[in-house]
Amino acid sequence: MAQMFEFKKVTVGPRALTAKVELAPSAPLKTSEDPDAVDLILGIMPGLSDHVCLGDAAPTFGEVIYDTELAHLLEHVSVELLAQSNIAGDVARGQTQEVAERVYEITLGCPDDVLVAGALSSAAWILQWAFSGGGEPKPDVEATVGGLVSLVEDLCASEEEARAQAAAAAEELAETEPVEEVAELEVDYVFDNQAVEDAEQLEEDRAAEAEQTGDLSSEDSPEPSAEAAPTPKTDDWDMGDVPRPHLVR
Repeated sequence: MAQMFEFKKVTVGPRALTAKVELAPSAPLKTSEDPDAVDLILGIMPGLSDHVCLGDAAPTFGEVIYDTELAHLLEHVSVELLAQSNIAGDVARGQTQEVAERVYEITLGCPDDVLVAGALSSAAWILQWAFSGGGEPKPDVEATVGGLVSLVEDLCASEEEARAQAAAAAEELAETEPVEEVAELEVDYVFDNQAVEDAEQLEEDRAAEAEQTGDLSSEDSPEPSAEAAPTPKTDDWDMGDVPRPHLVR
């Protein structure tokens, strides 16, 4: 038989996982179409008979299991796998609802999305086996549940290891000595006044030489020109003639 179930969409919420499941055209809609398959499932999962079932005419699922929707059986097989895992907590809130022709929504309590998705997938495989006539290999429910538990534990261990590594890295980073701040570059801006001093000394030397030689007498000395510029002060020089201030590092 071709695959009986096709999972169209799986939605994981904070408290429940909802799967939209479509039955294949060749799959029976109700368990009453193949009671032998129901016998096979009860043979490996007898606890299904004791499930409380509030949505049907009888209070327990065992009283309706031979005449219920195949999707409803898929829900209860998933719940049984979760219950046997002993790590699923409260999983008694399963629900099956028809949303279109041969399309159902199965909602399961979701203590762990990986665990619930794995249980639903395993339940679909068990129903596939039973409604295909049974045969070998026969599902090993205990091994299936053990595999689901190991899967969850391995994922939890991986997450714990990742968190531990992250915490260790953060602690190591916190213990690392901070890098010293780079000192700001101190720059002194000074003017080179040597050129000014040289100019003043030159003027003094010329005045002393003129006084010693007496080249200029009072009567021979030309009258100062009205256009003659006064001697510049030392702090008012022509920047074109004096070297520019330079940067000393």
